[in-house]
Amino acid sequence: MKNSWKIAIVALLAAGVVATVALRERKRAGGALAVPAAAGAAARPAAGVAEVPASSSPAPVPSSAPAPAIAPPGAATGRPRLVELGSVRCQACQQMMKVLDALRASQGERLQVDFVDVFEDPAAGDLFGLKMIPTQILYDAAGKEIYRHIGFFSHDEILAKFRAAGVKL
Repeated sequence: MKNSWKIAIVALLAAGVVATVALRERKRAGGALAVPAAAGAAARPAAGVAEVPASSSPAPVPSSAPAPAIAPPGAATGRPRLVELGSVRCQACQQMMKVLDALRASQGERLQVDFVDVFEDPAAGDLFGLKMIPTQILYDAAGKEIYRHIGFFSHDEILAKFRAAGVKL
């Protein structure tokens, strides 16, 4: 009986080592983006930790990575833009989808609202310098990043950040 437990423990440890090595090699080769906070409230950042300065520059994208489905950071769209990086499988991201719909309804053509599911398009996560999901990035009409936020971000707070940055909607 003791030997069967020992064998099971050794097998589990070996499987863990193999999985860790495989994930490291996949990440080195430009594989899928590992995103913490994929689901549940336990993964949400604490108050005061959610904001990331707009000056943080996104990580460079390997040349072998496929192009994201939306305009890249810094692209001038001619109107202010909100990019939401998340997943349809993430609880906080699902709450943000309601906010995005409300922004599209209230702002119409004055604000471009983009959503990227980073599990479907991992290159976009790399391109935008994603750390956790959901992440919202606010851009002015010239394509300059003006604010970055991690976690749930309400409709009114988003509009207030645009106004505080001098962006008229």
